Amino acid sequence: MHLMNPSKDESENSEAWNINNIDFLNGSSLNSESEPGPPFNEQTAEYIAEIRREIEEEVKRKRAQGAFPPAFERRLKTIFERLVPPGAGNSRRDFEALLRSSDRAAYFDIEVPIASQKPGVAKVKKILRITQAWYLNYLAQQLNNFSTNLMRLLYVFDARVKKLEDSSESLNRIRPSGNFLKPVYPNPRDLDNHLLQAMQDLQGRILVADCGNGYLVSAFRERALDCYGVDSFGEELEHPFEVSLDLRWDDLSHHVNEVADHALSGIVLQGSIDLLSPPEKLNLLVEVKRVLSAHAVIAIISTDPAYFQTSPDLVVQRDLAPGRPFAPQTWDHVLNQLGFSAITTIGLENCYLTIAHLEAAENTGGAKTL
Repeated sequence: MHLMNPSKDESENSEAWNINNIDFLNGSSLNSESEPGPPFNEQTAEYIAEIRREIEEEVKRKRAQGAFPPAFERRLKTIFERLVPPGAGNSRRDFEALLRSSDRAAYFDIEVPIASQKPGVAKVKKILRITQAWYLNYLAQQLNNFSTNLMRLLYVFDARVKKLEDSSESLNRIRPSGNFLKPVYPNPRDLDNHLLQAMQDLQGRILVADCGNGYLVSAFRERALDCYGVDSFGEELEHPFEVSLDLRWDDLSHHVNEVADHALSGIVLQGSIDLLSPPEKLNLLVEVKRVLSAHAVIAIISTDPAYFQTSPDLVVQRDLAPGRPFAPQTWDHVLNQLGFSAITTIGLENCYLTIAHLEAAENTGGAKTL
């Protein structure tokens, strides 16, 4: 999420906003002259961890009460993004605002101010400016030449990047998370027994991707497992299997990127993962491995490639999807290369269930927010 701070001067306030928020997020200061904060000792760390646990528990209670509908967070993010000041985000509009601001600040002026309220100081400043004008002018000419060439380079770079963005715009609109393409939802009643058997001993959180109406999330919760679901297709979430389920309307890749390292003990991938391109599948799996803890379980429900190619119900997916389902052998190979073990594949109606285990979680550092 981004916070908004409407500014009078775009360049100065945008820079100040970025610095202040980086300081806050990192817990450190970028200003070497500022007063150092209190030491971050063990007691402080425990206190912060306790506050986070209390917040998480409160959010879980609210979700169980149905206070947060699936589309709540998505709408909240949209509102915040609309309020982000120009240049503070990562959108095309933000880049153009920063480019214009940088262009305005690219000129160096040697006419330094000489006004002063102290007697005689203004004259001294004027004399210094006159005597050093030749030197400052020499430096300013070089700096202005460099900054002008640099801004021209940035404008050329901007034009070339914009062409690439425009060329892929139509492809970006047709995603499993978009309005054009609906994920392939397998029948959850054919999967619940196998998934529950594989994950029944897990102690941490379990994520069900493309959870649909939350049937699998409900089945996990009946076994006293801490489970929640994410779905990129809001239509299914509008009719939940149970009102109190923790279901969220979000793009899977975006959600996984925000999850903390080793925060999940299990994950179920299905639906839209079949429709991603091969690079997107692999990038998602790398992120999934990052968020899984030691002894975690990953389950991938993938559509039978033969069924995908021939089913009259999947014509739209075949025509519009950037990718197609991997064969079981491919999933086995990819998971093995990523360090998963004990890989098993179960053939079901029109799909395959691949289950793998992560014996040890790598220390990737740099925790993110769950």
